[in-house]
Amino acid sequence: MEEMETAIDAATSDVTKIWMDWMMIIFLSSLIFVYRRLSARFIFASLILSMPIAIWIFETTKSPHLIGIAHIVVWLPLAIYLVKAEVVEKIEKIKSPYGIYITLLLSTIVISLFFDIRDAILIAFDMKDPFI
Repeated sequence: MEEMETAIDAATSDVTKIWMDWMMIIFLSSLIFVYRRLSARFIFASLILSMPIAIWIFETTKSPHLIGIAHIVVWLPLAIYLVKAEVVEKIEKIKSPYGIYITLLLSTIVISLFFDIRDAILIAFDMKDPFI
């Protein structure tokens, strides 16, 4: 675990570290709603599930850039479920505290998945990151 944290620190910018902190905060915020919302339980479970997958990916590849595959595997199905269960079928409740939370969470997931998929493609095709 220490080796993974050191690799992540070495490979990420301060802005990325702030983003990672935001992701942790937004996912842990599901605990506010977990007692009343099934989807909040799924959100929290996805956070817990993605951690051992990320550790396994790092231990296997030693690449901090591939840790995002855990997000693709766990968060993409979560996002699809949340859009269907919490947005499409309950659009009138989007202005509630939980609706605002879901909107922030889904926005976070979509942005994160964009970069996770991008990183996986760059590594799969042995391409350089144009932003470094």
